[in-house]
Parts: sequence; C-alpha cells; structure tokens
Amino acid sequence: MINRLPKILPIFPLENILFLPNVNLPLYIFEDRYLNMVNDAIKTNKLIGMVQIINSNNVFKEVFKIGCAGKIVYYEKTPDKKILLILNGVSRFKIKKELSIKNGYRRIIPNWEIFLNDHKKDNVSKLDKEILLQSIENNIKTLNINFFKKQLTKISANEIIQIVSRELAFSNIENQSLIEIQNCSKRINFLIKLIQNLLISNESQSLH
Repeated sequence: MINRLPKILPIFPLENILFLPNVNLPLYIFEDRYLNMVNDAIKTNKLIGMVQIINSNNVFKEVFKIGCAGKIVYYEKTPDKKILLILNGVSRFKIKKELSIKNGYRRIIPNWEIFLNDHKKDNVSKLDKEILLQSIENNIKTLNINFFKKQLTKISANEIIQIVSRELAFSNIENQSLIEIQNCSKRINFLIKLIQNLLISNESQSLH
C-alpha cells in the first residue's frame, strides 16, 4: 500500500476539522488556489492532504504536523465554476518537509510509514462500539442513537467519531488529539473521556 502513496502531497489547511481513514468528507471548494489544487489532483492521483491550522492569525498559517490524506471519490463542478467533492480517508501522514507553493496551494513531503495500518478496516470489537454508543446515548441527546444502532455492523467506528466531533464542535486541539491517536480502540476511549468532560463542563456552567 505505501508504495502506491505519493512522495509529494498537496495540503488543504482548515480549522476545526476532523478527518480520519476510511471515512468520507464532503467539501465545497471556492478559492482559486484550492480549485487549482483539486483540478491538479484530479489529473494525477486524486489525493489531497487535510491538515488543521494551529493559528489562523498568522499570515502564513501554521499547521499541525499530522493530517489525513483523502482520495477524491466524487466531484461536481457547479455553474459558477466552484467544485463540490467528497474525499475518502486513505491514510494519515506526518509532514517531513514543506515545499514551494504550486499554483497558489501548499505542498509537502509526507511520511506515511508511521501509519501503515490506516488502510485496513477498523480493528474494533462490537463491544467497543456498543460502549461508545452507550456513552453517546447517555450524554448527547441531539444525535439519533437508533440510527447508529441499526447501522452498528455497517458504520465504522471512525465514522461515528467524526460525526460526534462535528456535532459537539470539538476544538482544534481535541480534534488533533483524535487524529494523532494510533489506533481506533484508543481513539474510542479518548472520545468517551471528551464526551464526559463536556458533560461535566456543561453541568458546571448551568450552576452559575
């Protein structure tokens, strides 16, 4: 698998975004530089690296060193020449070196080797998923828990994690911690702690 991954990867920096292997991410592309990036990717290997911005106040936005690359599995050009696309997570990577700008967008040399197992299906037990769903049911009333229960054997743990992150509007740091955790079982345990901490924080605020 690693031999088929590119040695140079375009990156798309965003804030508060969680993107994990084997999960879809819809995007709406409207800036010229990222339209260039998508068009170039479509002509080559269709891979784009999603990374989180550390500090958006800087002119040159610093990014976290670990992100996730996705393959364009669907794209559609709108009448006003913007692009709707869906990325499917392929593998995480660590930035070894940032290269010169090309057509307005940033590029890196990625290190794929520390995430060799990302292309495999989640090695997560049904019990781990059930524990996660129980935590969601007890603490997050805005999510349709019945949907997850019906899809338990079909939906991946990473997909559940990504949905919860979006629903609870996790911070950059929280999302980045989820991205960097080595395996999915540990990611589930960390997510449950985040959910519990959020519940405690909300209860504390309601008392004041």
